[in-house]
Amino acid sequence: MAILDALSTGDELTATECAEVTGLSASATAYHLKLLERYGMIEPAPPRPDGRERPWRMTERRVTVDLDASTPAAAAATSAVTGAYIDSTRAVGMEFIAGANTEPEDWRDAAAMTTADLWLTVEDVQRVVHELGAVLDPYRGRTLRGERPMGSRRVRVMNVVVPHRRT
Repeated sequence: MAILDALSTGDELTATECAEVTGLSASATAYHLKLLERYGMIEPAPPRPDGRERPWRMTERRVTVDLDASTPAAAAATSAVTGAYIDSTRAVGMEFIAGANTEPEDWRDAAAMTTADLWLTVEDVQRVVHELGAVLDPYRGRTLRGERPMGSRRVRVMNVVVPHRRT
């Protein structure tokens, strides 16, 4: 997840640079890079000018992970991965909020957190997930093509659409 987060900025990083982000050795990080490549999440970037370093970059494919929770072990793994991602996003939000007083007013006013408890059918949930994704689609890929608008900054948008536990 740390590798994906680092590459999602649009930067192209080598295994050694990714290792600095993960705290793993370069060889252990290279293993993870190959795994992420196998699943189509990242790809080799063009070699750097010296030709010795092999950087990696995100693919233009939208990263969606379908986690299998059909067995107790799979459910535990799904819970761990989902929890780590939510914790990471929470940290981004809390860091912004803690320093909001140092942010320009327009960025403070632009930040938002919304929540809604709705009564939805499975079909409604599928439509909501699709439509929320469609709202974000025009903004994806700006980092990959170097098309960052003037005055833009990296913003985390997280959609969580999950039913409440049955009671």
